[in-house]
Amino acid sequence: MNNLLFAFFVCVVFSIQLYSQGKIISKQEADDLFGTVLISKEIPTSTLFLLTESSAEIIMFKILGNDVYILGKNRKVLLPTGGTVNETDTFSVYSTNLFRELLLKGNMPSAFVEQRNEVLTITCGNYTLEFAILCPPICF
Repeated sequence: MNNLLFAFFVCVVFSIQLYSQGKIISKQEADDLFGTVLISKEIPTSTLFLLTESSAEIIMFKILGNDVYILGKNRKVLLPTGGTVNETDTFSVYSTNLFRELLLKGNMPSAFVEQRNEVLTITCGNYTLEFAILCPPICF
């Protein structure tokens, strides 16, 4: 019985962690914490809002080659249309709700998916989203 309760507790904690994944910080704080942007890809916020409708809980990002890949739940490719990814490709996972909040707070026509030294960030206006979990190893 104790093992069952422990397993349930772990599942609840991971679920809460997943659906609140990410943190919105100022663009300046992101620069201070994570260094300069090495690669930046612009995407219209209208496109990004549409993509969030296809992924209610989580949204994943990665820059592969010259393209931004955006995945939904179960690693379903949302962008680019017809794109494919390998199971071993590691994506940064964010809460869809926090991602929408970033777009609303930023209040700009475009957002930027940015590769920095060791992290991927998303910036809209003066706000940046980071503190993602990585998939794999943690994929839901």
